[in-house]
Amino acid sequence: MDALNYLRSLGGVARTATLLRAGATKREVAALAGLGTRPARGIVALPGCNPDYLFALVHNGVLTCGSAATSHGLWIREAPLRRHLAVAHSRVTAFTAHRILRFPTHDVLPIASIEDTVLHALNCLPLSEAVSMAESAVRAGKVHRALLEDMVHAPRSARARRALSLVTAAAESQPEVEARLLFVARGWRVEAQARIPGVGRVDLLIEGLVIVEIDGHAFHADRAAFVEDRRRQNEALRQGYPTLRYPPEVVWRDPERLLRDVEELLRSWGPLPFRP
Repeated sequence: MDALNYLRSLGGVARTATLLRAGATKREVAALAGLGTRPARGIVALPGCNPDYLFALVHNGVLTCGSAATSHGLWIREAPLRRHLAVAHSRVTAFTAHRILRFPTHDVLPIASIEDTVLHALNCLPLSEAVSMAESAVRAGKVHRALLEDMVHAPRSARARRALSLVTAAAESQPEVEARLLFVARGWRVEAQARIPGVGRVDLLIEGLVIVEIDGHAFHADRAAFVEDRRRQNEALRQGYPTLRYPPEVVWRDPERLLRDVEELLRSWGPLPFRP
């Protein structure tokens, strides 16, 4: 094996035991240590290695919750400033500790399973982040919702059950999840990825009346998409569904504007006596 390339594939940092199990010789491991550092006993780190992996190994834990979201391809706006590790020891000073691991960790990387990562997030993170991570995991088929439901029945899991109850597995982006949660918190009836005849699927339908679309970075990437979008918006308006469009930045930085705009339309348009 090429020990150097293997170490690089692990983010540039690993336990010597991991390298030896993969087939590296003790001489090769010593040579790798000479190229970088030994930040702790039994760990070899190259310059510029993955700082999260290094932190987890030095603290004898595995990344989980919001700190493992990116590794698993889950939605999160920003990783927590204070790292989240699953650990069995009590020496906790510089990170947020999670004590229970129900599933095997990654074979070679210091990362908790995606199941434990999501379960920890449901019990730990702010509601919008917890729901977003679970939503992306369930929607992509990486975790079964039934499994998560089975795991959050403990008496102290009320927070996780609340977050999981808000997972629809229908959203196409994290900003869409966060917008939906804003509307649900206001007490409005919200349908995610609603289908309207002649219009097609819309991101969010509020109180059966107001359409809210959250535009991604690829919005109007070509002329055909622009033309189709205008057709859909006009058809929605013709049927009595006013449409509001926002970039993710409005959801994140000016949520009151989002709520105010929807409330004004709900008040001014009101329920119609008939829907085709």
